[in-house]
Amino acid sequence: MTAPFARSPLPFRGGGHLLSPFFLSLFLLLTLSGCDIFNPPTFTSRQLAGVDLSVDYPQVLSGHRDLAGQKVVVGGEVVRLENHTTRAYVEIVPSPLDRILRPEAPDGSAGLLLLIFPYPVDPSALRDGVRITVTGTVRRMKRPAVTAGGRTARFVTLDVVDLHTWVPPTQLLGGSPYPVMTPGFTGPYQTP
Repeated sequence: MTAPFARSPLPFRGGGHLLSPFFLSLFLLLTLSGCDIFNPPTFTSRQLAGVDLSVDYPQVLSGHRDLAGQKVVVGGEVVRLENHTTRAYVEIVPSPLDRILRPEAPDGSAGLLLLIFPYPVDPSALRDGVRITVTGTVRRMKRPAVTAGGRTARFVTLDVVDLHTWVPPTQLLGGSPYPVMTPGFTGPYQTP
């Protein structure tokens, strides 16, 4: 006579050996893919369609006439936001972008960029000092204007298509050095 529980009703015998390959493949998938699962791309491939990633901000500032109408990606630090009923104007100090399109140290020596949004934006989302990355179309050089710092400057203007804000490192887990991204915005009056 056999004990009532001597036979397992499950086809998995021997301590779940069929589950081991599943966990091993899951571990390998997470390990080999790096942080990309937890750190998604800044923009989707659809958002980057038609964007010339070889053009950087010094080329936009110096060759705006040749690049008029070209879709580019630029980033930098917000220095001023001006909201209107149907659009917003955001002055940024441009920055070089790293491999994930995150703005590095701002560099205002070459000039400033004026981003034109086709809708008003939430002032708390784009307050001074926030770093952003945008895709947009190069328009033209704006007439000289007084900057937030009080100096006269000329701005190259861009019509913004997509926006991505970056959380300052000091707000991340007590100053984590790793980049963390906020999701992109959609519609008027967005919040990060």
